[in-house]
Amino acid sequence: MAKVCSIICGAPCSELDTNLIEGLVIAADRGLDYALTAGIAPDIAVGDFDSAESPVPSGVECIRVSPIKDDTDTVLAANTAIERGCNELRFFCALGGRLDHTFANIQMLYDLIGRGICGKLYGNGECVYLLHDDAAEIPRYDGYLSVFSYGESALVSESGVKYPLDCHRLTNSFPLGVSNEITAQTARITAHEGTLLIMEVRE
Repeated sequence: MAKVCSIICGAPCSELDTNLIEGLVIAADRGLDYALTAGIAPDIAVGDFDSAESPVPSGVECIRVSPIKDDTDTVLAANTAIERGCNELRFFCALGGRLDHTFANIQMLYDLIGRGICGKLYGNGECVYLLHDDAAEIPRYDGYLSVFSYGESALVSESGVKYPLDCHRLTNSFPLGVSNEITAQTARITAHEGTLLIMEVRE
């Protein structure tokens, strides 16, 4: 059974989709500012707080760490959620801004898969996640669906889309899966072998 944690991160975020925020709520550093602006009182605030401008409100558990550390504030928040028994992690304000932080968040998703944890990154109308030896069904939306190999190669099938694939081997050296579109009520993406990086870009 899924136990959800919503983690509010610090990438540039025009507006939080509060409809998706549920379960345990953790603010990671600057994510505290975003949470409070949206009227959300987090259960826990985590980080070195070198970016947050708001003080941690009374009654909110605070985990403060040294800025000299190996883990990003987002990874610290993810580990905190897992320690509290959560196995479905939703990261908001986790895309955009500094490219190195965005890439670090994607790498974190791969670590989570290895630990049996489902993780998705959200930000500015986009949703990013990994699919490993599994399948996903995606309801139709206006925008683009891109699928990439996250390893050297991956064997993929895509149906319900403008450009379907049937057991095609994607490689990480050619972006064949970029900018597809869902044409059916639901698209189905299957990673027969390997790991796929999936990007949903809504318009």
